[in-house]
Amino acid sequence: MDPIVSYKAFEINKSYNDVIYDSSIWISDLKFMNKELLFFKTLLNSNLFKSTIPNLFERHQVFLEDIDRLHENSNTIKEKIERYKCKVTEILNSDVFSFSEGYFEAYECLVKEIFEFNQKYKSFRTQLYEYLIEIM
Repeated sequence: MDPIVSYKAFEINKSYNDVIYDSSIWISDLKFMNKELLFFKTLLNSNLFKSTIPNLFERHQVFLEDIDRLHENSNTIKEKIERYKCKVTEILNSDVFSFSEGYFEAYECLVKEIFEFNQKYKSFRTQLYEYLIEIM
């Protein structure tokens, strides 16, 4: 599941508040994706599919492994975002408000990682939908 589109960095100057907002959106999106992954896993494990379909079990297993991997990656990214959001919130709430270039670099790394994860997730969903259409 390679990314469909490569990430291209753009010069950004975001405020601390913008970064906190972006982080909240990312966390919300990842929570939704995790719920969707749980649905896909439940669907594939259900008895909705005819057992006469060739290689059904094997193909389901591949998708289930992909789901587990995506779920794990999603949780890892979510934890990174939450730690980053916490640090930026601390900077914003501190009495001594100082500019930190490190937060821009960390933000750019997160943006790239989230972009690449989203590409993999979209690719997975496309493959799963095509497979489900094929066997229905």
